[in-house]
Amino acid sequence: MDEFDNWRLLLAQQHRVVTRAQLLARGFTDDGIRAQVEAGRWRRVHEGVYALHSGPLTRAAQMTAALLACGGAALLSHETAGELHGFLEQEASAAIHVTVRYGCSTARADGVRVHRSRAFAHIAARGEEPPRTSRVHTVLDLVNSAPDRHEAARRAHQLALDAGVHPLDLERAVELRRPPRFLQPIKDAIRLLREGVLSALEHQYLVDVEKAHGLPEGRRQGPVLVDGVQRYEDITYDLPDGAAVVRLDGFGYHRDRLTALIDRRRSVAAAVAATPAIPFGWDEVTRFPCRTAREVEAVVRWLGWADPLLSCPRCRE
Repeated sequence: MDEFDNWRLLLAQQHRVVTRAQLLARGFTDDGIRAQVEAGRWRRVHEGVYALHSGPLTRAAQMTAALLACGGAALLSHETAGELHGFLEQEASAAIHVTVRYGCSTARADGVRVHRSRAFAHIAARGEEPPRTSRVHTVLDLVNSAPDRHEAARRAHQLALDAGVHPLDLERAVELRRPPRFLQPIKDAIRLLREGVLSALEHQYLVDVEKAHGLPEGRRQGPVLVDGVQRYEDITYDLPDGAAVVRLDGFGYHRDRLTALIDRRRSVAAAVAATPAIPFGWDEVTRFPCRTAREVEAVVRWLGWADPLLSCPRCRE
C-alpha cells in the first residue's frame, strides 16, 4: 500500500477529520492549511483539528474530532460511550464526553466535556473503535455523575439492565475504582440485581409498593414449572398458609401471541396449585402504589401475614 492509499485509509477511518500534525506529515504547511480554511474548503473544528470539507460533521466525525483534540490516549465515555454501546440515546448536537488519564492536560474544545480517571488503564473496551470505556465502566461513570443518592441508585440499577451488565461485573468495577460518591447506593443496586429485580417496574414496585408500605419481602424470579418448562415468576410471597404471586407488566404489555400464551399458561398453573396470581401494570405501580399495596395486603393477610400495613407519605396526601 503506497502513501496515497495510506492517506485515503486514514481519512476514511477518521471521517475526514485530521490533526495539524497529520497534515504537516502529509506535506502541507501552516500557510497552506490556513489558505484552505480561509477559502472555505476546510473548516477548523478544534484547536489543531480540521475537517477536510465545509459541510456539517456527522456524529462519528464529532467523536473523532473530540478524541483528536484531547491528543494522546483518550476514550469516549459517559453519555457518549453509552450512545456507542447502544443503551443511551443522544441528540446529534449533544456534548461529546472524553476521559483521559488523571493529571493529563488537554486544550479546551467547544462541545467536548473532558473527564480524568485514575483507573484509565483499566476502563477501556477492548478492541472497540472508536476507543471508548467498557459497558460496565460507562455505567459506573454515569452513576457517579448523578446529582443525588436517589438518582444514583436508580441509574445503577436501570443502566446495568439496559447495558446488559452482570451484577458481578459491576461489583468488580466498584472494587477496582472504589468510587468516592454513592458507594452504598451502588452496592444496594447490585444487591437488587443479584436478587432478581430485573426491570424498572420491578424496582418501582419494590420501593413504592413493598418497602414503602411494610409488605413482606417477596422472593424474586422464583422458578415455576409450566407445561414441563421452567418459567419464572416476578415476585412470590411465601407465607404461613401458602404462596401468592405478583406479576408485573400485566396483560397490556405482551409483545406477541407467544408471550401472552405463556402468561395464560402460568395463570392456569398457579390456579391448579391454588396460588393466587395478581397482575399489575405500570399505572397501578407508579400512579396508584398505595391502592396496589392495599390489594396485595388483602391477599397476603388471607395467607397468614399478620404485620400492620404502613402508611407512606403518598397515603397521607
